[in-house]
Parts: sequence; structure tokens; C-alpha cells
Amino acid sequence: MKLKQSVLIMMAAALPVVSFAASEAIPVTKDTATVQKVQADTNKVNRNDLTYRISSTATPEQNRALRSVASKVDRDAVEVVAPNADRYMDRKEVAVSPVESTTDHLDLVFPTVKSVSPVVEKAINNTIKKYVAKVQNDVEKMNTKEADKTNVVMYYDVKTDKNGIFSVLIHTYTMRDRDANGVNYVKGFTFNTTTGRQLSLYDLGGLNKKELVNAIENNQDVKNQLGGEVNIDKMPTEFYTTDDYSVVMVLQQDMDTIHSAGTVYVPVGNLRDRQNDVTKK
Repeated sequence: MKLKQSVLIMMAAALPVVSFAASEAIPVTKDTATVQKVQADTNKVNRNDLTYRISSTATPEQNRALRSVASKVDRDAVEVVAPNADRYMDRKEVAVSPVESTTDHLDLVFPTVKSVSPVVEKAINNTIKKYVAKVQNDVEKMNTKEADKTNVVMYYDVKTDKNGIFSVLIHTYTMRDRDANGVNYVKGFTFNTTTGRQLSLYDLGGLNKKELVNAIENNQDVKNQLGGEVNIDKMPTEFYTTDDYSVVMVLQQDMDTIHSAGTVYVPVGNLRDRQNDVTKK
């Protein structure tokens, strides 16, 4: 059964976040190490426990698949990033720690940041929380109306936290009861850490569909992942940046790619440099 588009295509509308208990962030000082581990929480869900069920209505096989995705949380989001002290004080980096919320059908882990600037910290965290709340509320509303429940596992990975840029991907893996497979949706957030403003593709130089197709055609690894002729019907919206401000576009599973291809990431380079090169010609 096809997953509902209202779950997979997440709009930017905001509802207040409730019941999200943040992990305690490690304070950043001049003597703070670059990376510090979060202390073990004896109350933390053990996703390797075969008796643990993310969903009370999903089959054992589905719960096993959901646990497998949720285990990425333990691998990718167990660290608090305590940035270089000087760059932190100059607002060139932020500290990052995981926030977890688990209810029946929902296992959500997303990032919260700490900045030397309360304004920046609030702006970034509010933007991320609004997105998470939208996912949570959409799923909970759907599950009150339908017999086959929608089950969601959310996790994140930080792509860069340097040079005044914080870029993070939030993965939402969705599987409905009785579905054989789930679908992954990836939301990208890129922020200016000196202002807290979320950056768009336009801010980074802009990209059109023809340029994206050219980037795919010139990347054999990406073409192999796509498994056939490149056909972009609609310009994708999600992206992230790397340490050198290069942009990577996200092709969504079942929307921009066939299911077996999964999520495909297309490097398109530094868009500002490309625009400068075009201007010089």
C-alpha cells in the first residue's frame, strides 16, 4: 500500500513541540575537548532488545525492520559535538546534542544546538522543532483515523559544523502496518551560525533542473545508483552543504528515484564559484 504523501512531503507549517526531553548538553569552555561522549542513560531504550516494540500494531518482522533503522540513532547521534572553543565563541560553530521522544508508533531523535548567542540558538532550535512537531502531529492525526497505523523512526546526521555553517539531515523512515517495506524521507537544514538564519539554495548561488541533470550525467556513481536513464520531473528541494560550502542535492526515495535506489545524493559543487565562473565567461 502506497504511503500517504502528506506524511512523506513535510511542509514547513509549525505546531508547538510537546514532551521532548532534551539530553543535557555539555557546556563548552576554552578547555573543552573537540568531541565528548554523552554519559550512558540507564533509562535509554535498548533497540537491540528483541522484545522492544516500536509499534504495538506492527508485525514482529516490521518491528525488527524499524529497530534496525532506529539503531542508526545509537550509532550516529550518541555524541555531543563540543566545537573548537575559539570558533564557538566567534559563532563559527555550534554544539549539538540529541533529543529523543518515543511513543507508540514513533521513535524520534533530532538535534538541538547550543550557541554562544541565545538568538542564534533559539532560531535554529525552533526551526528544527517545528519540523519535528509537524511530522509527529501528522502521524498522530492519521493514526486516529486509520486501522493500519503509520510507524515512524527519525534520526539525524550532521554534515558540517564549521566556518559559520551548520548543515544537518533529518531522516524520517516511515512504514505502515502490513507494508512490506518502508520509505525514507530526508529533510535538509542548513543554517548560518552567526545569525541563525536558515539558508536556501538561492543563498548559496542557485541551481536549476538542467544543471542538476548535468551533474548527474557527469557522475557515474550517481547514475549507477539511479539504475537507468536520468529523468528529473521536478526540481528537488532538499540539500546539505559540506565544509567547503559545496552543495549536495537529495533525491528522495519513491519520489525522485525508484524504491530500490533509496535516497540518492548528488554533489553539485560550490554554487557561488560556479556562478562566478559563468559571470566571467
